[in-house]
Amino acid sequence: MSPRTRFIGWLVVAGIGLALFFSGDYRDIPFPVGWLGTFLFVVAVWFSVARLHDVPQSEEEAQVAPGEWQAWVGVAFVGAVIASSLLKAHLFLPEVPIGRNPGAAPAGRAIGTLFVAWLVLSHVLKQRWAGKVLADERDAQIELLASQWARGATAVCVIAVAVMLGFSDTERLRQFSYPFIAQMLMLALLWGLWFDQAVAAFLYWRDRRGAQA
Repeated sequence: MSPRTRFIGWLVVAGIGLALFFSGDYRDIPFPVGWLGTFLFVVAVWFSVARLHDVPQSEEEAQVAPGEWQAWVGVAFVGAVIASSLLKAHLFLPEVPIGRNPGAAPAGRAIGTLFVAWLVLSHVLKQRWAGKVLADERDAQIELLASQWARGATAVCVIAVAVMLGFSDTERLRQFSYPFIAQMLMLALLWGLWFDQAVAAFLYWRDRRGAQA
């Protein structure tokens, strides 16, 4: 197989690992499916990173700016972190500190694994583009506009959490532990980060489509 085909194959394996990672805790299977998904995802990301150096750069790749590549990668990984946080949010409902919560540690490790894989892949992409101009005035404008949208999205999420806490009755408030509220605030920050990456990816894509037209 060509280097590009092997790279795509490892990305498919990473996708299968993510699917098992998200569904492992919700299937009645006498096997640690979630752990297997995490293992497959990490191994596939590492091997796809290694293969990325072997994939020859094509004209199609050159047409996509490095900032757009990074933005789409960010959309995928931050989206995976948000999905994982939402699926595991119920683990933070007990009225105990996170350090004493046996269910919080595996959730944190899973989220940490996704962040580490994202950082590694982003670093390798920067090495692949060594010697090229990674940002210009257009990139700065897109980054500024995306950050403005991200701040707005974060503010909306924080206001939603504040309204929910401020207008909920006493019985409902008793269902929300402090660790759970902290988790909701973290999700608000993650949503802002995802929105930043998504807006940047869309702006890059729109400019590229306009240039090709």
